[in-house]
Amino acid sequence: MKRKAHFFFCASAIWVAASPNAFAQDRPAEALPAEEAMVAGDDGTIVVTARRREERLADVPTAASVIDSASLADRGGATGTGELLADQPSVRFNNLNSSITSEISIRASSTARATNGDPSVGLYRNGAYIAGGAVGGRNFTRLDLLDIGRVEVLRGTQGALYGRNAVGGAINIISAEPEFDVSGWASARYGFENENLQLQGAANVPLAEGLAVRLSADFVEQDKGFFYNPGNDVYFDQQKGHGLRGQLRLKRGPVDAIFMAETQRLTTPAIHYQISIPAGTPGFPGGYTQDRFSYPWSTPPRASQDVDGLQAIFRIDLGGADLTSTTSFRKRHSEYDLDNDAVSSAELARARAAGQIGALIPIDPSASSFVVDTTDNFTLDIHVSGSSDRLTWLVGADLLLLDSDFSVTTTRTQTLANSSPGNIAPARLHFESYAAYGSLGFDLTESLNLTGELRYTRDSRSITARLYDLATGLPTGGAARIIDDSISADNISYNATLSQKVTADVLAYGKVGSSYRAGGFNTRLSDPRAPSPVQVLFGNESSTSYEFGIKGTPIRRGYFAIAGYYTVLDDLIAQVDDGCALTNAACPVAAVAFLTNAGDAKSWGIEAEYSQGFDLGEGSGRLALSGSRQGGEVKSGRFDGLDLAQVPDWLASANLNLRYPVGKDVALTSNVLVSGQWGGKQELTATSVDLDDYVLVNLRAGVEFGDFSLSAFANNVFNKIYFVAQAPTINRYSQPRVIGIEGRVKF
Repeated sequence: MKRKAHFFFCASAIWVAASPNAFAQDRPAEALPAEEAMVAGDDGTIVVTARRREERLADVPTAASVIDSASLADRGGATGTGELLADQPSVRFNNLNSSITSEISIRASSTARATNGDPSVGLYRNGAYIAGGAVGGRNFTRLDLLDIGRVEVLRGTQGALYGRNAVGGAINIISAEPEFDVSGWASARYGFENENLQLQGAANVPLAEGLAVRLSADFVEQDKGFFYNPGNDVYFDQQKGHGLRGQLRLKRGPVDAIFMAETQRLTTPAIHYQISIPAGTPGFPGGYTQDRFSYPWSTPPRASQDVDGLQAIFRIDLGGADLTSTTSFRKRHSEYDLDNDAVSSAELARARAAGQIGALIPIDPSASSFVVDTTDNFTLDIHVSGSSDRLTWLVGADLLLLDSDFSVTTTRTQTLANSSPGNIAPARLHFESYAAYGSLGFDLTESLNLTGELRYTRDSRSITARLYDLATGLPTGGAARIIDDSISADNISYNATLSQKVTADVLAYGKVGSSYRAGGFNTRLSDPRAPSPVQVLFGNESSTSYEFGIKGTPIRRGYFAIAGYYTVLDDLIAQVDDGCALTNAACPVAAVAFLTNAGDAKSWGIEAEYSQGFDLGEGSGRLALSGSRQGGEVKSGRFDGLDLAQVPDWLASANLNLRYPVGKDVALTSNVLVSGQWGGKQELTATSVDLDDYVLVNLRAGVEFGDFSLSAFANNVFNKIYFVAQAPTINRYSQPRVIGIEGRVKF
């Protein structure tokens, strides 16, 4: 894989350097860079690449939003995906306490959670697909959120141009690029409750005419937290590590090229949960519920994620057409440790003596799992776009090669009946995907446009998995644990969009499109005692979506967008579990989640967003509002009639930013971010509990002295604690309030 990455990386550079007929790429004259547009309070003028070419956001006939670096800085930045996407309509961050297992869903798209499935949202960095792999591939890493230029959030089916599981949409984080002047920024942030210190910064230096370098760095140290493991004196939510990025930009006549290298070494918050079993449950006469923030695990909690990446981007004006080539190689190494029974020997003895846990319940305090995954991801995308008086067109191709080496080591207490100390289950996943895509738009009149998009995808996947005894190193588990399998699939996805300029500043559109989410393999198999054992293979999911919307900038410094959608899903990929639980005498260990095809389903929703810039005396402000109503249910198979899991009925947010000058080069600043969710079901079961309702409020106030600012902040100011996940015997809680200070300087 490394040789392939090196070859394509070099080949792209040589090919572009040899291209003789290129010219500098022009930006639409009426569009503004993201920061300038946000300062003006007019989101619609921002330049985006939602359709893989530069356009004003207000002119793109699809539901899309932009988060830029200036608005992120106003609310204190984002070092986690939940912070980044907190104010986006129809977007939900499924927080499982650890960034390694958490994930994103958009427009009621399904979640894979504690499995090795692909996400239902396409995750991109600078136009390169970065998701996939057994662990850690359904969420952005901390490194991805360092030194952001802008984030493009595309809601709804994006299968034709983006492919790659973009059932609910696609998110493209675009790093700040090197510029040809001296500039930069630095920040220091400290949270008092969890003793969290974060240092970040970037420096932009021109080296010569048309040559510049940009260096970015991130450092975090947090030894304490809110969730504690007393037996090992460690916090589940500790963090420690660094991220570094270097970019070199060369702009010479026809060619604009960016070369990037980056790395992350990070101890990240570990998976944690509370055991809660009510009194009277068979085998638990007195009931057993752990403290909300202290969990007596015998296994020390640990999670880490290391990332190394290389990327080359070339943009070339061919004289009537623009070519963009993106080559990316990324190695992601993720690990986490899990206490399968979530109790230590001492705690189990105490609970039995107190009559909370029955003497015959076969709980093993030494039962633990150690999960390791190394995923190599190589992508290459080349596309060419152009336009004439009435036509716009684009043609492209991409390649994805992914290898994932995954293992789960499970330990147990040795007994006379079974002297094995446990086993290790290694697996190797290989994925190859090839695609060709294109789009053609035609102006039927000056205000009416018809655009078609089409993608052909060829996927092939294979798996090799075994189970070995830890003591002897010999195969164990019989034929069921010898897995050599492969699947392949072809798919054609499309989008057809009709858009009408209602006025010069308002666009209405209707679209129909399809998407495709590849099937795969469940690599983490069940305990042999499980009542519903994990099935290795699950099939492809496909969908067809219908959308109508209207958007625009009808008033000065104001932008609005409203969209409604209806999606039909065939062979929905959904998460279920194998039925194990501490309360299940037949299999008293933590359940293993896995993916299965749950039948056909439907989802629907309506969403709206509005932003307005305004003057406040000598000062200025910006208010952004968003809200969405969504739902869905399974329409066939054994889950027929059940609501889709992890889909809140309502999502809403409000973001208010104010700036008021009080003297020469002195200004007061403040930001309020309110976000919440209501309704929905936790699991795809008839007995599922509801998702927890919540409203979170983040406050920030500060003062600017020229290029330096000092702020105080309170995240979750009202200390709202809610369930981020619940299972029959398990609760996961949100993070309590954090108060802190931040200093920031720019130059």
